[in-house]
Amino acid sequence: MKAFVYGQEDPDKYLWHDNFDVPEPENKKQVQVKVFAAALNPVDYKLPHLPRGGRVKGQPIGYDFAGRVTRTTDGCEYKEGDMVFGKALKGCLAEYTLTDVDHIARVPPQIEPKIAAALPVASLFSLQVLRHGGCGENEGKGKSVLVIGASGGVGSSAVQIAKANGCKVYAVCDPSNIDFVKSLGADVVMDYSKEGFELPNEDCPAGTMDMVFDSVTSPVDPNYEPTARRTLKAGCKYICGHSPSKMDWARYLVWYYTGINVQRKNYSLLWTNTNPTDLNKLSQLVMDGKLKINISDLPFNEANCRKAYKLLKSRRTKGKIVIVMEYQYSSDTSFTVELYGGYQERFVGKNRKT
Repeated sequence: MKAFVYGQEDPDKYLWHDNFDVPEPENKKQVQVKVFAAALNPVDYKLPHLPRGGRVKGQPIGYDFAGRVTRTTDGCEYKEGDMVFGKALKGCLAEYTLTDVDHIARVPPQIEPKIAAALPVASLFSLQVLRHGGCGENEGKGKSVLVIGASGGVGSSAVQIAKANGCKVYAVCDPSNIDFVKSLGADVVMDYSKEGFELPNEDCPAGTMDMVFDSVTSPVDPNYEPTARRTLKAGCKYICGHSPSKMDWARYLVWYYTGINVQRKNYSLLWTNTNPTDLNKLSQLVMDGKLKINISDLPFNEANCRKAYKLLKSRRTKGKIVIVMEYQYSSDTSFTVELYGGYQERFVGKNRKT
């Protein structure tokens, strides 16, 4: 099968394979899926730099997918032909992927596969972060939430889910995306490029937030935490998906593997817990019109995969980039992807220069 994979020697160097081995289910909890669409996430390129990141060497890139079940084992609850979405076990930028029944849910017929593929990491993480911060489905009404990085795939989902939970949302984003973030429902939108910008400020004063969701800070991005955490009310949480601190990761791993929470006071490093119940909740939010996923979809070929990750790393995309298998497109398909600042990039269906 065709696959876009992490390099074996250097996982920062991505490789294209025309004859990569098709994964086979090994037990009744695993299913093989023909991939229809796969969504990109910043964690894809950050993963090699995180603890235990070396394990991804040589495997396909990506977690989020939607597709059709093509092979199962006896006793599996899914059957061949079922349309599913969720998290791949070992990458999904490939024609086939392997997943676990505990990491997927059925795609409702009202939702396109490319929309379903964009949900698992970004929107699932947002749903669970808000819940962990005390601003979940049944406890968010009237609370104030600060979302840092509000125009990306994770942040844009967080803004909408927080609003669906009844929260007042304060958002930080690029100036060219202020209108976009406002359209998602954010109540207060701040331009991080403004001269002298810092948190707290007059728009988001110290001691006023019930939680902060920082979707930007990581080992390869700016660290907002030292100043932004001052916006929190006493006893409230600052939550990240990444950290530049190895000690934070060590504390997280102790919590993850033992259940003993040794993380810093009022701080949580969190990872997505992929499960069918929450995936179904996201589907329902989409069908209810409370969660709209802004996507740019590109055909699956080497040139587009490389270009897509270059764009993702630039942080100039708006919403989610989704790779759609070429058999979903006609050979002469062409389209444009909207980027920050009104810039557009043109893509074509086949692997040729634009």
